Amino acid sequence: MTAATLTGMAGYASVRRGLISRIMSRAIGLVLLACSSVASAEEVRATIPAPAPVSRHLFYVELLGKGGAYGLGYELAVTSRLAIGAAVSFAVVRDQQIATAAPYVHARLLRFGKHALFGELGATLVESRIPSPVPDWDGMSEAGAGGFASIGWERASRRIVVRASGSLVVGEGGAAPWLGLAFGVRP
Repeated sequence: MTAATLTGMAGYASVRRGLISRIMSRAIGLVLLACSSVASAEEVRATIPAPAPVSRHLFYVELLGKGGAYGLGYELAVTSRLAIGAAVSFAVVRDQQIATAAPYVHARLLRFGKHALFGELGATLVESRIPSPVPDWDGMSEAGAGGFASIGWERASRRIVVRASGSLVVGEGGAAPWLGLAFGVRP
């Protein structure tokens, strides 16, 4: 071998060592980067709190619902599909005072993401009073009760609930269809 060949081989070995050294340093850098990414992802997961459970309480207002022309209601979820509740209202029509209370059971029948099909069964208790416009008459008061069965649609997020329902209301005067809308909030 000549001196030029030996010098060329030494140059080749030096280039090869430099190339291997660069590849190894980059590989070690990538491994360190990957390990730090995994550690920081675990730290991020550890610092993000789990979502709070959905409140079991629902407060709502309704139009043309269980309470009559309008009402205020409260509902307590006993299970993920079953709740108990009540709606109340007070209205004055001309001089007649009408107070209504409607306790009920609410059942979610089907759920599709934020949408649900529900049913309700309950009673309607009504007190009607006409105060006396003259001193010699005490006025008139009458109480009555009935029942209702409803089926409806609901859209619920973690805090806001919107419901629309159709009902069959049964009482002393017979049966009648009834529609209702409710807008509620979970605290």
